[in-house]
Amino acid sequence: MVWSNIAPTVYTLCARLLICNSVPSSAHLEEKTIYLLVGSKGSGKTHIGKLLEQELGIVFLRVEERLIDHQHNTGTLNKQLKNDGYDLEENWINEILHTKNEVISEATGSSAHLAKFIRRLESVHRLKLIRIYCPLDECFIRVKKRSTKQQYEMSDEKVHLINAASHKVELEWALEIDNTLPASHADILASFNNIRRR
Repeated sequence: MVWSNIAPTVYTLCARLLICNSVPSSAHLEEKTIYLLVGSKGSGKTHIGKLLEQELGIVFLRVEERLIDHQHNTGTLNKQLKNDGYDLEENWINEILHTKNEVISEATGSSAHLAKFIRRLESVHRLKLIRIYCPLDECFIRVKKRSTKQQYEMSDEKVHLINAASHKVELEWALEIDNTLPASHADILASFNNIRRR
């Protein structure tokens, strides 16, 4: 099931301070759009991003794969990634938008740097936040089943910590996708195209 135009009534304090009070006027936005998929590990962000790229031709930035490649090539450790890697993600997004009008990216939303990252993106481009929902127990099952290729290896405890934090994120969603079953391709595409036109 997919819901759109659902405005949550509760925001995290961090989001309230750094995002809601810092949204720039539309006059300052370039005609470029970022769709940010936010959800727990195993919720289906990458699956949905790949689907949208394949069917609609919008570049999907596979953030975890890019971060792993960057660390392999530079020898950078996780703890050395500035702002939990959001600075690199922002650079990659901007590189894509030099030649494209739209891009899809992803985040678990578990980092304390999320609000600042969103504020920076909104200051330059049009940003549409898309929540990918899936119950935590189902997310964990999916994480354990999937291939570890191009995925960070981490303990079960770490996965639970990341997903618990991600599950609590409350933002002003342009679209919410319930990917428990998972959602059908037709529903995902129809709902995404609805917010894409706005």
